[in-house]
Amino acid sequence: MEQVFYIDLSEVLTIEDFQEALAKELPLPEYYGMNLDAFNDVLIEFGSEWNLIFYNTARAEMSLGKYFVAFQRLCADACEEFPTMKIRFFN
Repeated sequence: MEQVFYIDLSEVLTIEDFQEALAKELPLPEYYGMNLDAFNDVLIEFGSEWNLIFYNTARAEMSLGKYFVAFQRLCADACEEFPTMKIRFFN
């Protein structure tokens, strides 16, 4: 059954802010490592039915630069692997 999560990135300026926003809104395991590899592992293990909607992304995208691009690429790859997973980004 699909689970929908809305993640507001309007206050994200650092990688730590970004990871805290994920941890606040998503049912991440206690052992979550607060990095891209750990998020990829979570998507593979738990996210096949997730519908993630990231909004107010413009500030985070500018502040995080290549990290944000890598995150978007990771999400696109996960969605290709799991057709029932949806991840979208809105400015």
